[in-house]
Amino acid sequence: MNRKTTSLIIGLVIGIVLFVTWFLTLDAASLYSAIKQIRISYIFIIGIFYVLAYFIRSIRWNMLIRKQVKLTIMESWLISAAGNWINYLIPIRAGEVVKALMIKRVKQTSAVSVMPSIFIDKFFDTLGIFFVLIMMPFLRINVSQGLRILILLLIGIFVLFFSLLIIAAVNKSRITSILHKVFFWLPISIKQKIQNLITVFIDGLNVFEHHFSIIVYAVLLTAIGIFIDGLYFYFVFKAFNCNINFLIVLFGYTLINLSYALPQPPAQLGSNEWMMIIIFSMGFGLTKNMASAIMVFAHIYTACIISILGIIGFSYAGFTSIAQVKKELK
Repeated sequence: MNRKTTSLIIGLVIGIVLFVTWFLTLDAASLYSAIKQIRISYIFIIGIFYVLAYFIRSIRWNMLIRKQVKLTIMESWLISAAGNWINYLIPIRAGEVVKALMIKRVKQTSAVSVMPSIFIDKFFDTLGIFFVLIMMPFLRINVSQGLRILILLLIGIFVLFFSLLIIAAVNKSRITSILHKVFFWLPISIKQKIQNLITVFIDGLNVFEHHFSIIVYAVLLTAIGIFIDGLYFYFVFKAFNCNINFLIVLFGYTLINLSYALPQPPAQLGSNEWMMIIIFSMGFGLTKNMASAIMVFAHIYTACIISILGIIGFSYAGFTSIAQVKKELK
């Protein structure tokens, strides 16, 4: 059994434990009663905003990758959808590698050369922590211990991403040299390949050179995506006839989205439910049963959307099975 398989099994076990402990804290009858309250008329608009938020992010990635390869908006959208689906099923960021492989397959270009744009695209997602910090003074939030730890972890992830980008931009040769030395112990033939990959990756991080306007557009698209995320989750609350301030929903769902940067069980099993309780129940006083009912619906509904779009995107590159992807990784 290889390390990735072991990680997936451990993640699945943790997810099951989280799910079971979450379920045991609830009143099953009340949960079922809350789910029955859903207003079907909101289902379509919820789906539209959910898909639109991801579409906006695919436009941002399309803009970041243009120096390496030319993709149409639809191509970047389909490839992003496939990557999101793989990340959902295999939460070890395998979806990012799949995106690079799909571009290699469709555009006959190096997978490594497009990885920096994917890395930078993920960095812009972490900017959501600033929106969270900006909103905090305007909201009456019960900052529980769990919520405090979550925010600190997310700030740490942002600082890590930002530091790597700054170091790569300010002293590219220095960080390349350091990373080369990290692999000094490898055999010469393998070490040379690794060093070449590192050089290509670090060079690719400088996508903003002579194009600083890209930063402005990327930040703007990130803000639009976060706002649309908030609309999606706001209408989920409306579907349950739960009237809650839009800013509170925006704050809470932005935190949930940011939490995906942390290690997750497959399909966010159990983790999404606990995040909902930590943020909306402990933080904003929503009952556990109502918060859980909302997340159960959102979890199942979005899983269906992600899977359908992911399979369509996966097929676009000619992949008919995950086994084909594993073969290309070897």
